Amino acid sequence: MNSIYDVDDPPASKHEVAKAKQSAKQLLQRRTKQAIYATAVFFLSCASVSPFLKGHPLHAYWESFGKYLVLLSMGLLIPFVIYVGRAITAWLFVRDMEKMDS
Repeated sequence: MNSIYDVDDPPASKHEVAKAKQSAKQLLQRRTKQAIYATAVFFLSCASVSPFLKGHPLHAYWESFGKYLVLLSMGLLIPFVIYVGRAITAWLFVRDMEKMDS
């Protein structure tokens, strides 16, 4: 069975390490952008429920429209958690990559 890194292999060159760090930072940027979009969409969907709650102007439309917005918010919770978790994991990966030379 071939492994990714064998003990007998020579250590990675400085160029390879720098390229891996750059790749990790680009990954973090993409994941952070995705997490920001997921967060914005989730919070906007949650905020859209507020006018349909009791005591607010659109409460009369709760049964026809408001409860579906709650279901939408519940559905968007899952992608929100996944994308934020992926961004945190990428951040931890970049942090560990930066510690490699230290």
